[in-house]
Amino acid sequence: MVRSVLRKLRGSQPFNYVATTVVKSLCGLRGATPESVVRRLPRVGTVHTRLPDGRTLRLWSFGDDFVANEVFWKGWDGYEPETTPVFYRLAREAGVVLDVGAHVGYYSLLAAMANPAGRVLAFEPLPKAVERFRLNVRANGLSNVELVECAVGDSTGTATFFHMPTDAAGVPSSSGLSARFFGLPFFVESGVTSKTEVNVCTLDEVLAERGVGRVGLIKVDTETTEQAVFEGALATLERDHPDLIFEVLPGQGTAPALSRLLEPLGYTFYLLRDTGPERRDSIEDHAEWWNYLARHEGR
Repeated sequence: MVRSVLRKLRGSQPFNYVATTVVKSLCGLRGATPESVVRRLPRVGTVHTRLPDGRTLRLWSFGDDFVANEVFWKGWDGYEPETTPVFYRLAREAGVVLDVGAHVGYYSLLAAMANPAGRVLAFEPLPKAVERFRLNVRANGLSNVELVECAVGDSTGTATFFHMPTDAAGVPSSSGLSARFFGLPFFVESGVTSKTEVNVCTLDEVLAERGVGRVGLIKVDTETTEQAVFEGALATLERDHPDLIFEVLPGQGTAPALSRLLEPLGYTFYLLRDTGPERRDSIEDHAEWWNYLARHEGR
C-alpha cells in the first residue's frame, strides 16, 4: 500500500514537475544523472529538449513512455545515443524518410525537424502508440509527417501483432509481428504478451500508391522482422539506394539473412556504437550495440 501511494504521489502534479525539475538541475551540477533516478522518477508532462539546429523538440509523457523519459534526463540524443546523431545527420540530407516501427514518433519528429522541407512517412499499427504519436506531432506543429497505421512486412494482408498489454505498461516499449520473438521465455513466463489483429503493408506498395519520389533514409525497428520489411521494399532499395538504419537483436539469428539480402544490392555495413560507426564486412550480432547503418557503395 505504501508503494502504491508513493507511485501515485510521484506522478501527481505539481509534485512531479517540481521534483523532476529540481533533481535534474542537481544532476546537472554533478555532471551525470544516475540510472536509478531515470528509472524511478519518470517525467510526467511535456518534455522539452534543444536540437543541434536550435529548434525545440517536444514530447508528451504520462510517465509511461521510456523514450520521452530518456530524452528528459539525458538530452535530445539520450535515447539510443549511438544511433540518434547519425540518424539526424542523414535525415538532414534526405528528401524522404521512412520510419518503420515508429512507436511514439521520436525518430519521425527528429527527421521532420532536421529537414523541414522533407517528407516523413511513419508506420505504426498499435493504437496506444498511434495516439501518443499524433499527440507529439501536434505538440511540435509539424505538417511534413504522415502516419500510416499498419505493420510492415513482405506482403499485404492482416496478421497478429504482439505487444505488452497497454493497461500494464503504458505505451508498450516492445511490439511486433514475430510470434517466435514474443514467445521467448521472458514474455511467456511473465504472462505479459497481448495480441491485436492489424493490417500489414509493404513499403513498395505504399510508396507507389502515394507517388512518393526518391527515398533517402529508412529506419527500421520491428523486433526481428527487419528482413521482411526490406524484402517488401526491394524495388525501392534497387531504385533509390537509401541509407538504412536497422536493429539486429543479439541471439535471434537475423544477422546472416540480412547480410545475404543487402550485400548483393551494393550495401556496406557499419555497426553503430558509442565510438561512432564501425565498418564491418558483414552484419553480426553484438551483445551491447544493436543498430546498424547500411550505405550503398555509390553514396
